[in-house]
Amino acid sequence: MRLKNILFGTIAFGLLAACASEPKSESLVGDYLSGRLAARSNAIDAAATAFEGARTETGMSEEVVRSAFFYQIAAGNIDNAAELARKILENEDPEDDDLAELVIAARALKAEDYAAAREALRTGAEIDYFRPVMTIIDAWAIAGAEGNENALRALAQQDGDTFRGFHPLHQAFLFERAGLTDEARTAYQLALMTYGGAVGRAAYGSFLERSGDLEAAREHYELLAQYRGPDRQIAMHGLDRLDANKTDRVWATVTPAKGAAVALYSFGATILQQSFDQRTAAQKAGFRVGDANYDMPLAFVQIALYLAPEFDHAQRLAGSILNSYGDNQSAIAMLRKIPAGSAFYEQAQIEIAGGLIGQGKRDEALSVLRKAARSEGSFEAQFSYANLLAGEDRNRDAITAYSNLIASLPDQPAEDAWRFFVARAASYLALEDWPSAEADLKRAVEIAPNEATALNYLGYSWAERGENLEEAFSLIEKAVSLEPNSGAFIDSLGWAHYQQGDYEAAVGHLEHAASLEPSDPTVTDHLGDVYWRLGRKIEARYQWQHVLELEPDDKLRASVERKLEVGLPEVSE
Repeated sequence: MRLKNILFGTIAFGLLAACASEPKSESLVGDYLSGRLAARSNAIDAAATAFEGARTETGMSEEVVRSAFFYQIAAGNIDNAAELARKILENEDPEDDDLAELVIAARALKAEDYAAAREALRTGAEIDYFRPVMTIIDAWAIAGAEGNENALRALAQQDGDTFRGFHPLHQAFLFERAGLTDEARTAYQLALMTYGGAVGRAAYGSFLERSGDLEAAREHYELLAQYRGPDRQIAMHGLDRLDANKTDRVWATVTPAKGAAVALYSFGATILQQSFDQRTAAQKAGFRVGDANYDMPLAFVQIALYLAPEFDHAQRLAGSILNSYGDNQSAIAMLRKIPAGSAFYEQAQIEIAGGLIGQGKRDEALSVLRKAARSEGSFEAQFSYANLLAGEDRNRDAITAYSNLIASLPDQPAEDAWRFFVARAASYLALEDWPSAEADLKRAVEIAPNEATALNYLGYSWAERGENLEEAFSLIEKAVSLEPNSGAFIDSLGWAHYQQGDYEAAVGHLEHAASLEPSDPTVTDHLGDVYWRLGRKIEARYQWQHVLELEPDDKLRASVERKLEVGLPEVSE
């Protein structure tokens, strides 16, 4: 793709030079540079408007047309993008043809012009990861034009292609449309094991309900209920329906447009997850990563919403990306479309609150979360509400909110409930109530004995207090073995050695931790302390001075300023 070159290349210099001889191009330069600036800051709507203005002024400059095209998609203006797509396909350069063909095909599918949709996809993909989504969309166009059996044959012919793991869910939809229930069940089950995602899990439960296999449906939902987020909400809605003798019809008949929307959403979500995982892994390994770029997932999900405007999975993903880009107003508008009956409603409220916080509306965010937290089973909303209170140093209120959440847990909570106990422990520690904090940290480890964060938190707290040091070492070492590239956990191990007075053993761990977490003021402070104990006082003062540059909290700042003035007290003191 040339999108990065468009956004961050050097062609603006040519436009600026042209401005000197052609005064009428001032509007062009202003619109183009406004578009670039908006794109750099991920202001999607502003970029779309500015690039469109520049396109109009230039009389279809190729580079500006490509920019206008992409940002019209990202802003959800697919009909406008389709007009630009035709201009792109007139150029000899095929570099951006795949996205242009997808947009034209989507417009045809929406109009139920299946022959035109197939014609738009006829030349195939230039870029590998477009190929599978184009294959599936073509199959849906075949379903509309020639019937489900022909669509199934078309997918089967591509089963050896890249990303064939996306096919089973669409085969399940097509089998069900064709009345082949047994084949649909098998395909749904295969989708659960491949790339069916949250759509596949929701659609399979819906299928079991419609098929009358209520026992299997209940087992499916009870399994999903063990996971956090939308899966748990899908499960709760499903179990509620079963208890009320109701049946879900959302996935009863998937139209070609909706099937194509699912394909686009699934690929967008997968690309986004892979990008997020890669960034997370790089950060854990100590690499610095730049700003996240989720432009292509956003483009896919906006086309999906064009085809299926009420597709809540896609609404939530688009809102999440827009929030991550700082376009909070657009994100909130998108997320507010998700109805209360959706499995994504709770998460949407959490992300709406995040967008409001991004706008500086913390009281309004608290109000949104407080309301969402009142719903039965709203564990994540309750947790987010309590976390926001804690973040404002309202720790007593936060403890009340955490306690209400914990009281609503089943007798044998899911393993991820360790988070709630660790968070409440942090608020207890802020209020210097160590016995209550210790009890919560022990409970967190009991619930999740292989959760590195819980292990480290309890071990570090004991080491910090000089208590249970042998067990503290054991817990921290286990946390490090589980996540060997975590600077925070390695810091805890070094600090445990420090607390025992073994400075030679501590310094290596603390230096390693500082290399992994160079922006963490606590880790940097610990390194300064061990340098001081080893007689490396110039290096110690350098590290402490660096702590002050890292914006520590007030307590750490006061401690470091005191150490810079008088150093550390003698150990005998």
